[in-house]
Amino acid sequence: MRLTREVFCCIAAMTHWTLKLAQKLLLLTSLAIVGALLCATMVRFAPGYGVDERELDPRLSQASRNAIRSQHQLGGRLFSYYGAYISGLLHGNLGTSAFLQRPVAGLLKERAPFTARAVFLGLATAWMAASLLSLLTIRWQNWALEYSATAVTGLLIALPTAVVALLCLYLRAPVFLGIAAITLPKLFRYQHNILAQAYARPFVLAARARGVSRNRILFRHVIPVAWHPLVALVGVSASMALGAAIPLEALSDSPGMGQLAWQAALNRDLPLLTSITLLVTLLTVGVNFLAATPQERSL
Repeated sequence: MRLTREVFCCIAAMTHWTLKLAQKLLLLTSLAIVGALLCATMVRFAPGYGVDERELDPRLSQASRNAIRSQHQLGGRLFSYYGAYISGLLHGNLGTSAFLQRPVAGLLKERAPFTARAVFLGLATAWMAASLLSLLTIRWQNWALEYSATAVTGLLIALPTAVVALLCLYLRAPVFLGIAAITLPKLFRYQHNILAQAYARPFVLAARARGVSRNRILFRHVIPVAWHPLVALVGVSASMALGAAIPLEALSDSPGMGQLAWQAALNRDLPLLTSITLLVTLLTVGVNFLAATPQERSL
C-alpha cells in the first residue's frame, strides 16, 4: 500500500513537471512568433517602405520596375504573409532574402556561429571581471576599492555602444571585448547589490560577531544565499549581450548576425528581418527560461 502511494506521488510529480514544461515551451514559441510578426508589421508600415533606389536607374524598362515593385507589394496582404510565413516555418522554410537573393536559413547558418562565439566570449569575460570586482569589494569592505570599481564601471556604462564599437575598430580589438565592456558595468552593479544584500543578513552579522573569518563568511554563507539570484542573472546578461552584439557587429563590419540585421534593416528585407527577430527572441526567452528554472525548483 505504501509502495503504491509512493508510485502514485512520483507519477503525479512527473505529470506536473511535464505539463509545466509544455506550458513554458508553448509560451516561448508563441512569444517568438509574435515578436517576429510584430517586427514584420513595423517594417511594413514604416515610412518609405516599398521605395527602392534601383527604380531610379534610367536603363531599366517598365517591366523591370514593375518586378522591383512587386517584391515590396504586401499592401493589404500582410495577414496572408503571416500565414505563408508560419506555414513555411512549420516546414523548415524561412523564405528567401529579397536583398541577397539567398535562402534565409542558409544565411543564418553561416552568420550565427560568429555571433554565438562573440556573445559567449564576451559574457564569459564580463562575468569573470564583474565577479572578481564584486567579491573583492564585498570581501575587503574598503571604500577606496569600492569607489574605484564604481567609477570604472560608471565610465563604461556612460559610453554609447557606437563609441565602444569605434574604439574596438580603432584598437583592432575583437568584438567580444566590446560586448564585455558594455555588459560588465551592469553585471557588476547587479552582482554587487545581490552580494551586499546577502552580506547584510542577520545570520551573517551573527557569524561576524562570533569572529568567523571573512573568507569563510563569504564562501560558506554569502555566496550560497546569493546563488539563485546570480543564476537568474545569467538570462538577463545574455539578453544584454545579444542586444550589444548587433550594433557592435554592424559598426565593426564583423561577419555575424549584427551585420546581417543591419543590411536587412537598410534594405527593408522583410523575410530576413522577421527570421532574425524570431531567432533572437527564441534565444533570449530560452536563456531566461533555463536560468529561471533552478530558482523555481528551489521554491
